[in-house]
Amino acid sequence: MKNLAIVVADDPVYLSWLENAAGDATEFSLVRALDAEDLLERVQLMGRIDVAFFQFEIGNLESRLSMVERLSERMPDVPIAGIGPDSNPDVVLAAMRAGARDFLVLRRDEADVAALLTKLVRRSTPMVRATQKQGKVFGVLSSHPNKEIAFVAEHIALGLIDQVGRAEPVLLVDMATPSGAAAIFLNINQSYSVLDAINDVYRWDQTLVDTAFAKHSSGLYLLGLPEDLVGRPQINFDEFVNLLNVARTLFSYVVVAFDGHMPVPSVASIINQADRTLLVTDQSIIRSRHNKYLLRALRLEDCALDRTALVVDNYRKRTGLEPENLAEILDLPVLGTLSASTGNNRIQSMNAGEPMYTIAPKDPFAIDARNLVAALAGGQAYMKPSTAGIFDRLFR
Repeated sequence: MKNLAIVVADDPVYLSWLENAAGDATEFSLVRALDAEDLLERVQLMGRIDVAFFQFEIGNLESRLSMVERLSERMPDVPIAGIGPDSNPDVVLAAMRAGARDFLVLRRDEADVAALLTKLVRRSTPMVRATQKQGKVFGVLSSHPNKEIAFVAEHIALGLIDQVGRAEPVLLVDMATPSGAAAIFLNINQSYSVLDAINDVYRWDQTLVDTAFAKHSSGLYLLGLPEDLVGRPQINFDEFVNLLNVARTLFSYVVVAFDGHMPVPSVASIINQADRTLLVTDQSIIRSRHNKYLLRALRLEDCALDRTALVVDNYRKRTGLEPENLAEILDLPVLGTLSASTGNNRIQSMNAGEPMYTIAPKDPFAIDARNLVAALAGGQAYMKPSTAGIFDRLFR
């Protein structure tokens, strides 16, 4: 049985182009719809369609987006592709966000038509997607907003790329504040934020990832909060958890940076979703105490903390609170320490938009970060805490 495809276009040249490029396995029908409702009526009269192609260009963009969205609502199982005279990035991104799963350029991409049809007809359903290989989610958390959260998460994500290579895609999701810190530290201008991605989560596929997501020269993909965001955004965290579920099917590793100024149930939901979570602290009493209060709230929320471990950042020996003492006080095992940097290397890295691995690869922080990534990716056992002794009194 032939596949049945509709071509919603103003110019019949798109119909003949697709017919010539696709071969005999698909039967195409040109549809010149007046609006979204007219399109639905025409499609329903046809009885069955397997694929829909929509012509997009600047002049018809709004009407086409309305048609695609309406068809997706009424017939979510029908895969959609965009076609157009060129690959204008604004048009392509708008088409993808509306629901198109790919975009073909007239007289340029005819060699891709047959393969795309095969992919669209056999596209994965949510049930199939759930059976696909699942990537791992690693959380990086601290009690209060701090630039170090994004900095540590950035180096974990970049370290994972070094460990597994570019063939295994890695995504950094920066939900922590200050907003946009990871993008600044990586010198990335992101036009597509994590807020956009939450809204589009049910339309995610590899094409949307490659088209919309910001990407670092290392190969790392990034979704972060907008840099100019003031205050906390209103986020549906149930949808954010769905985002993490979908991200697992497209990325081998997802690193999530977040902080305790989110609602406690939302923090708990991310931890419960993650394969491992790292609670970042330093050796100060103030940060350690606030991490303790966050952990207390999470335990009251019945959050499972069995996959959560402590990372001591800016670590210096003989400053009073050693990792083992902090582990006992916070009732968490220690996975590793990140040494204080030599001189001004850390602030220079942040300001230059270059990771420590690049500007100071032999800095103690860079060396420790690589060791931490190896332990995290390899599922290394936690360090065993020793007795905290007199330090208990600091946290009573």
